[in-house]
Amino acid sequence: MIAVSADGTQLWISNRYGGTVSVINARTGRRIALIRTGGRPHGLAFFPQPGRLSLGHNGIYR
Repeated sequence: MIAVSADGTQLWISNRYGGTVSVINARTGRRIALIRTGGRPHGLAFFPQPGRLSLGHNGIYR
């Protein structure tokens, strides 16, 4: 799954089988962050408020 930041500068991509989320600079295509989430992240959605992201996942039951 891919989510685009409100300002269009970043792509957030869930790496379902790697347990990570990659943050990509939309202009250059370079990865600027790799966030370890555990489980299997799959759904991404930005909230209207700046800086808030919702992430769905499978595999962590706590």
